[in-house]
Amino acid sequence: MKTLYITGIALFGILALQGCSNLKTPVNEPEPTPAVVARAFPAETLYALLVAEMAGNRNRFDIALGNYIQQAHRTRDPKVAARATHIGQYLKAHQATLDTAQLWLELEPSSNEARLIVATELSLSGRLLEAFKQSKILLERNSTTLFQDIAARAARATDTQREQLLQAYTALLAEHPKFLQLLVGRGLLQQQQGQLDTALKDAKAALKQQEDYIPAAILEAKLLNQLKRPNEALKNLSGILERHPDNERLRLQYARLLSAYDLDRAYEQFTILTEQSPYDPDLRLSLALICTERGNSQEAKQHFDTLLLQQQRVPTAHYYLGRIAEQSEQTDQALQHYLKVDSGADFLPALLQASNIMLKREDFTANSGRFNEAREKFPKQSEHLFLLESEILREQKQLQRAEQSLTQGLRALPLNTKLLYSRAMLLESQKKLPRAEADLRTIIKYEPDNATALNALGYTLADNTPTNSNSERLAEALEMIEKALNITPHDPAVIDSLGWVHYRLGNLEEAILRLHQAMKAYPDPEIAAHLGEALWAAGDHSKASEIWIEGMQLDPENSIIADTVERLTGAPLPAPMNTADSDNE
Repeated sequence: MKTLYITGIALFGILALQGCSNLKTPVNEPEPTPAVVARAFPAETLYALLVAEMAGNRNRFDIALGNYIQQAHRTRDPKVAARATHIGQYLKAHQATLDTAQLWLELEPSSNEARLIVATELSLSGRLLEAFKQSKILLERNSTTLFQDIAARAARATDTQREQLLQAYTALLAEHPKFLQLLVGRGLLQQQQGQLDTALKDAKAALKQQEDYIPAAILEAKLLNQLKRPNEALKNLSGILERHPDNERLRLQYARLLSAYDLDRAYEQFTILTEQSPYDPDLRLSLALICTERGNSQEAKQHFDTLLLQQQRVPTAHYYLGRIAEQSEQTDQALQHYLKVDSGADFLPALLQASNIMLKREDFTANSGRFNEAREKFPKQSEHLFLLESEILREQKQLQRAEQSLTQGLRALPLNTKLLYSRAMLLESQKKLPRAEADLRTIIKYEPDNATALNALGYTLADNTPTNSNSERLAEALEMIEKALNITPHDPAVIDSLGWVHYRLGNLEEAILRLHQAMKAYPDPEIAAHLGEALWAAGDHSKASEIWIEGMQLDPENSIIADTVERLTGAPLPAPMNTADSDNE
């Protein structure tokens, strides 16, 4: 495509289409130009094509492609259609390329090039069975096929589509049992369907026919790794790589597999790959990340700096440079890097890290401003960003500011149930119960089947109403929790709430039954505290102590059991005996 838009050559191409017989073959041309069948174009068509070529020469590719598409359909000339197709390919205008390639194939059914382009574009657009049919014709003509590419793209297809493709591949393999692309293609489809053992048979069958068939070797390695046989996969890849040391695709697969099991050897392989392709950003990024994992921060920094110089993977490079600087306690530099992460998968982690630095410095204005900027840039993420900001503030014990963030969010997103729920839980933790209750009731008003809100309000009412009280609030709490249980019958949190409200009502037998169910479904210190308290109230002090000790072992840092025990007994619970010490005795 280098000479596609050079005016002299372009003009020659158009005149050739028209059939000018006075143009001579260039003297230095190694082979004579094929004879051109004369075709007289109207002046309007010739002018449109000249404009297209001149537009392309001036980088106005939209005009060039548009004119060629128009004239391809108007003239129905296969050479104009071919030219339009090639321009579309160059511009990666997939729909236009498919349109003109199909026209070209219609006008010139014997053209394998046109058919291959049609098959490629059909595959790219997800029309895989149609692409398969075109590739089948190419196979019958002993031309280039796309069976592996089609199968690889089926990873995004539905199970039904893949099953149809599997049937088609199997039927064609019956006719061509030794065609390697078909074997590997079917293996890929079986892998996507979870049929790992049968996929491995196809990969091995291909390798039996051609020992060093790279696609089959890579598929075999991936399957062996999925089948928990990584040593075998690494051994096989190492062997074939020794025979083909210059195959970058093979080395990349070997390096990727090593990165999950042996970082030192993976580092060696990615170093080789990066030296072979120093301007490949993905290889350099992989090497930088492995350096980071190995604790080689200085070399990692060099690779991330190189990515910045090359203007490649910029957000990710800034994020990891921020992490490296923060580990070195260079917080100013770290913050500068985090603030430069403005997009991509690392945006939220960088925002979180920057926020932690600013809050430790008590720079609340800057922190709030950063979150406001993020919400302006990503308005669809506003809900998540308000929740994230409030959670960070809550972790830093800035409860008032956390509440303000959620309130700001509710002004921007009125009646947002996630924000309302988060604020209700924040208020409840501060014993601001009327306001917490109001937020939960607002959720239930608009979402009467919201089991989470029903359970939270029911538990809040039960937990803050005196034991053995027959008040309307306990009756309402029971009603709400039972409704939540009907909606989510196996939720341990709801079962725990049900047990707790029965405890508050004085129904100890039912309370103990439900709390035992909750503890069995989800062992948790808070449930253990509730169950132990119910058992204690029922007079089974020995069993209550056992449950409390069990709960403390689940999370020794959690204080809820210790607080419960001290409230009920006036004395701390003895620390649980270390299991290892007990065994030694």
